[in-house]
Amino acid sequence: MAGTTDPGDFAAELRGLRELADEDFANPRADRPAGRHQRDLAELGLRVSVTRSLYPNRPDGVDQYAVTLSRAALDRPPDQTDVDMVLQAGFGAAAEQAVERSSPGSRVRMFRVPAS
Repeated sequence: MAGTTDPGDFAAELRGLRELADEDFANPRADRPAGRHQRDLAELGLRVSVTRSLYPNRPDGVDQYAVTLSRAALDRPPDQTDVDMVLQAGFGAAAEQAVERSSPGSRVRMFRVPAS
């Protein structure tokens, strides 16, 4: 299925995830901890989650998004084509600065993407 889906089909969902992460970061709520925001992208068979925080988690940390991608079936890691499409649709030009933080052999791919 890699590369066969129009990014416009799910770009709004990805932007929505990013907006929720931005809202949690800018205006944390006292009644619940900030958490990851997650969506299943059925078109790609992927699950995507996004958080925004300072890394490391201290006042002088770098403002970044943590983006996790996995195949819904967890049968294998997401293909690079799908990863590129998701990062570009959700983060635009910042996708080029994404740094993968996954472990070798993992079926989950994790990235840090600059927030500014």
